[in-house]
Amino acid sequence: MDTPDNRDIQRRSARLIRLLAKRIVFPGLNLHARQRYRILSRNISQGDGERWVLDAGCGNGMLSYAAWRKGNRVIGITIKEREVRGCREYYNGFLGIPETELSFHFLDMMEVRCLERNFNEIICCEVLEHIPDDAGALRALHEVLLPGGTLHITSPNADHPDNRNADLDPDAGGGHVRPGYSVESLTTLLAECGFRVVFSQGLGGKWRQSCNRRIIARLTQRRYLAAVLWFAAGLVLSGMDGREPSVPYVIYLRAVCNSDV
Repeated sequence: MDTPDNRDIQRRSARLIRLLAKRIVFPGLNLHARQRYRILSRNISQGDGERWVLDAGCGNGMLSYAAWRKGNRVIGITIKEREVRGCREYYNGFLGIPETELSFHFLDMMEVRCLERNFNEIICCEVLEHIPDDAGALRALHEVLLPGGTLHITSPNADHPDNRNADLDPDAGGGHVRPGYSVESLTTLLAECGFRVVFSQGLGGKWRQSCNRRIIARLTQRRYLAAVLWFAAGLVLSGMDGREPSVPYVIYLRAVCNSDV
């Protein structure tokens, strides 16, 4: 019988199944995101319960969670309300992490000073390519990063053909306003905004990108079984890319905040 109580039970059951599924495949089927999660988890500093980390453009919250797992107190910000709701539901609700330790907020990166807090470390992954005023965004982050603090930043590699030839969104409606950056161009931009790059690495070779492109296409088509099959294939084939792909899909830079800017 279709009663309000039965509908409520069905909604609760569907929600639980969805959250359990997210837990099983965490941090998701995107092979590039999984690699970023693995690499940055190693490079985020170990906290003592008092260090603060900002995840600027937190997305699904996977890197906020990675920083929290290492003993940091973390704030994730995004301009998408749906992401805030999803992160709060999963990390604070389903996993039970206190908001005093890991919290998510609807906030533009340009307004990060509104948090009235300085940070020991900032994560900014796959974000700058969406922002017309990328220098302004970096300067806003510089203002809240403690001198000597670390900025972790990833971006599409502008030299990769898939990025170079991708359609852009000049109106900044949520897509990429530029194809990304080269290591050299991002290093220069960071220096102009008060950061000194201390490490760079290319992520995502041809096998990872080839499989990931097919995963995204199947997910868009809601062909979930096909997406899972390509995901399984990608886990195997991406091992053939090696540690330093000749033309990486993504670049990862680690930079230190200079105090004299």
